[in-house]
Amino acid sequence: MKLFNLDLHVSVIADIKNVLESIGHQVDSWSISGHCWVFNKKKDIVDIVNENTWHLLDSNMCDAFYNRYKEELSSYDAFISAYPPAFSLLYKKFNKPIIAVAATRYEAPFSGDNKKWDWLNQELISMIDSGQLITVANNKYDKFYCEHYTNRKWEHIPSSCDYTKASYSPVKNNHILSSKENYNIDQCIHIKSLGRHSWDQLYSYKAIVHIPYNVSIMSIFEQYTANVPLLFPTIEFGKSLRGYLCELLFSTNRDTPSCVYDDHSIGLSDFYDKEWMPHLLFYNSFDEMSKILLDTDLMEVSNNIKSFNIKRKSRIKERWDNLLCRVK
Repeated sequence: MKLFNLDLHVSVIADIKNVLESIGHQVDSWSISGHCWVFNKKKDIVDIVNENTWHLLDSNMCDAFYNRYKEELSSYDAFISAYPPAFSLLYKKFNKPIIAVAATRYEAPFSGDNKKWDWLNQELISMIDSGQLITVANNKYDKFYCEHYTNRKWEHIPSSCDYTKASYSPVKNNHILSSKENYNIDQCIHIKSLGRHSWDQLYSYKAIVHIPYNVSIMSIFEQYTANVPLLFPTIEFGKSLRGYLCELLFSTNRDTPSCVYDDHSIGLSDFYDKEWMPHLLFYNSFDEMSKILLDTDLMEVSNNIKSFNIKRKSRIKERWDNLLCRVK
């Protein structure tokens, strides 16, 4: 199967492309992300929809995109919309299957515009009900969140992020702190101090301590797949920390029900998901975190993750394979 993608996020589609090509499909992607450098690529020049206009997405823009590219993209069997899922609407008139993947809150860029958010919901629901749109979330929180607002089922397929081809190789004595705020923690250096760095450089440290800013972060998938020992705050302690889940919800004018930010929904975060990410380490204070780093056999933790990742990658491929079998 030959699939096309236009995307604002380099990692989500890179992961999907890597998985789908490993099971025999072709994925061609145009990127308008400012982070193309991560994969040593340049931004694609795209008419109608680009990094300066995408947030103005509406029915007129969808029509203009279709008219501009209907001949060029007519040879594709299906389309993928990863970030944002709203790009699914660009492909509606092609009358071919579309796969939407929510890797963070699906309503971008309409969080602050109830009228456009409602329009997005109506379009997505119509396309789901017609069978044209297949909906996926790469984490259990966004599956729940999307289902809450669209009242339709979204399938959960975690990201693999095997594209880094890097693995845990601790040759440095320090640990990394990955957080929005620069906490001064013994034994840890902040990830920002590394500047632009390779995955191999990052994975040469003994462990990575997270104060996560979102419930699902592609770099965490990358690190887990690389078998890196990872530490996270408990929900209770996390809520006391600056920067913890600070990007859980986008700025919105819509009344936000408590169910999308209570402890139960936060517990759906990737790093609290023992089904798909076992063998993570949790701290309820910085003192406890320091003790964990001092007393834990981190190589044993890495080996446990490595063993689980064999099954995890196989399950992810199987889910994508099953999904593509439904695309007609």
